[in-house]
Amino acid sequence: MVVTLGAAGAAAVTADDAFQVEGLPAKVIDTTGAGDCFCGVLAAALSEGAELRAAMTAANAAAGLSTETAGAAASMPTRGAVEKRLGGTPR
Repeated sequence: MVVTLGAAGAAAVTADDAFQVEGLPAKVIDTTGAGDCFCGVLAAALSEGAELRAAMTAANAAAGLSTETAGAAASMPTRGAVEKRLGGTPR
């Protein structure tokens, strides 16, 4: 189970582990679509073979970036923007 926590990040509980991924600073303008962005990036990263913690880290960065632009579709960040926010490719 994965739960988003807004500025506090996200938490996960699996059969073997429980952990939290810390939130990243964001200049929030509009939170519309942030949850959808998180879920989309989480699913994409997991489908590419990322471990859950790395996938959540990428999803959290993407969701934070999405809050820095108004609107839903217009605020979805590119993979490059997420990788830049994280300082490299999450894996």
